[in-house]
Amino acid sequence: MILFDWTQAEADLAAVREENQVSITIGRGSETLTAQDVRIARVGGQSRLSQGDRTQESRGRVVVMGAVDLDIQPDDRFNDGAGVLYRVVLVRANRRAAVIAEAEAIQ
Repeated sequence: MILFDWTQAEADLAAVREENQVSITIGRGSETLTAQDVRIARVGGQSRLSQGDRTQESRGRVVVMGAVDLDIQPDDRFNDGAGVLYRVVLVRANRRAAVIAEAEAIQ
């Protein structure tokens, strides 16, 4: 029987994160958390949504990967290095090797 090596998986994902790591500051309600290091990867394309006659919103999705102690929750908000504002929509349940969240751009 082959057992999965979670310690090695955590080290491997840390190495991937460090290749393109950025620091984000998360806003949670009226609270601002201490800056945390993550890797942000874009997924899919962007789309424009019409809301009424005048309002449009551009949305792009990203995956955010951090260490197992990354403090991130759905509805948290953060800016990437280019100043784009994101809202966290999902945090994946398995946190044994990394914390992985999905977020969408809001403007």
